[in-house]
Amino acid sequence: MLSLQGGLLQFRHELARRAIESSIAPVRSRNLHPKVVDILKQRPDARAGEVAHHAELAGDVPPLLQFAHHAGEQAARAGAPREAASHFAAMLRHRDVLDSDQAVEVLERHAEQAYLMGAADVAVISMTEAAHFRRAAKDVVGLGRDLTRLTRFTWMCGRRGEAERYIEEAIAVLQTAPAGPELAWAYSHQSQLEMLASRMDGAVSWGERALNLARQLGEKEIIIHALANIGSAKADMVRSGRCKEVEQSFDLAVADKFHDHVERASCNLSCTYFWRRDYASALARIERGVSYAIGLELTHWEGYLRGWRAMVWLDQGDWAAAEEEAQEVSSRSYAADVYRFPALIALARLRIRRSDQDFEAPLDTARRLSDSMAELQRSVYVAVLEAEIAWLEMNIAAPAISADPKSTLRAVHALAVERNAYWVAEDAALWLYLLGDEISATGNLSQPFRDHCEGRWQEAAAGWRALGRPYEQALALSGGDDSAQRVALEMFDRLGAGPAAARLRRQMRANGARAIPRGPLARTRANPAGLTARQAQVLGLVDEGLSNTEIADRLCISTKTVEHHVSAIMARLEAPTRQRAASAARSLGLLGGAKR
Repeated sequence: MLSLQGGLLQFRHELARRAIESSIAPVRSRNLHPKVVDILKQRPDARAGEVAHHAELAGDVPPLLQFAHHAGEQAARAGAPREAASHFAAMLRHRDVLDSDQAVEVLERHAEQAYLMGAADVAVISMTEAAHFRRAAKDVVGLGRDLTRLTRFTWMCGRRGEAERYIEEAIAVLQTAPAGPELAWAYSHQSQLEMLASRMDGAVSWGERALNLARQLGEKEIIIHALANIGSAKADMVRSGRCKEVEQSFDLAVADKFHDHVERASCNLSCTYFWRRDYASALARIERGVSYAIGLELTHWEGYLRGWRAMVWLDQGDWAAAEEEAQEVSSRSYAADVYRFPALIALARLRIRRSDQDFEAPLDTARRLSDSMAELQRSVYVAVLEAEIAWLEMNIAAPAISADPKSTLRAVHALAVERNAYWVAEDAALWLYLLGDEISATGNLSQPFRDHCEGRWQEAAAGWRALGRPYEQALALSGGDDSAQRVALEMFDRLGAGPAAARLRRQMRANGARAIPRGPLARTRANPAGLTARQAQVLGLVDEGLSNTEIADRLCISTKTVEHHVSAIMARLEAPTRQRAASAARSLGLLGGAKR
């Protein structure tokens, strides 16, 4: 179990070390840790984190605070926020021995690192307490700095109203002091909030104020942050071209290892190109950002970007890949649902287009987040999905569905036109047209949206084909002659878009069409027990021993839906219990044979 390396006796494997450590009696273990601390303190090559670990287990607070602080700063400089946050949290567990200055410093450092590791909810708690200390001490600059940080943290938690109040107070407080980096940060965060709300003129104005002050002060990180805001705002105001400032922000962030800014620029670039329907450029930025996030274990940014990748694949007709990607990300637990939003939208859209009743769970989660953030870039997706449900004539009575989806979409469209949010206006206009509205201001729409909304189905279909969007191409062909509709029907069937295909068949029959293709056989006929694909998936997880709640989390569906599936499975297999159902399924060869 042990090896001698460089004069040190070491365990060959970490598992062996843990096994031996766990076998030591608690009293003896507590007596050994102080001895380890004494030995390590005398070694110049001892790691600060190791000393802090043994000091905490020994209950020796002074060396714990000393070495945990040192280890936390080391980890932060190395770009390891999870480790850094852990060390600062260890210090906060003994905050009763810290004076107020030390406590506020540790709270701030803990909040910063918690945010960087993706735990914005934890960051809010620590930074709120730090701001309380700063306010009590009448520390104007420190208070303004903490309020600015809280702006970002609360926004990431989906609490935009709080974020707006924090930044308003931060700017008011900091403008009473000499202009410094704290004020530049506040200006840049105001720019960011404006950009996220599609108020692009304000975003550019506040961003340039931040950029000018940051350049005077030589504050590189603020420059990077402001450039991303300005560039993202400008990119949304035009339909094409390179996103110069955002690319510059990305390059500077990579060069100076500002990992959070690298990922933020990656996300803004990915979204911009996706909204321009430039899928090749979007995928290139997504792949680059995902690789960077995986290398640093930034799982929250990885999940967010992968959600956009699912959106791209869904648009391009690769529904199998989109489903796998979106479901995997949607099943994860993040401190903030912001990171799951694109995956949730992709999953809900796919399930709606396949007539899978399980669409309600991801749509409801996305809707709650959209309502709390009140931003066009999110509300448009929820409104469009509800419009598509109405257009597909899906008879659904769910609390997540608006009673009047057309009115909701009209409001989104009007606000998008007012704020020159072109891509939002185009998506909203297309579905308003499909729901029967006449779109008057089509001159501002890009192609093929304009052709589609003006009823030129042949030109629209060609445009959608050029973009590589088969579902929309089939939608355009559905408005054509009999031969075009038959092509659309074939495309819907090939995609697995059952509701759209059924709607078109009803339309063709009403118009007197004959010999309408019946479409593919139901997938359940290929299953020996007559189970649907979803029921087979649920059955596999039942066989793994998962509870209904665990299955719901894994598949991003409601627990009630899982209960319905399990009941249907038991009825199909004539099994009185879940376990007997799994056993029967194995005997039918549905689960790959006997368990081992």
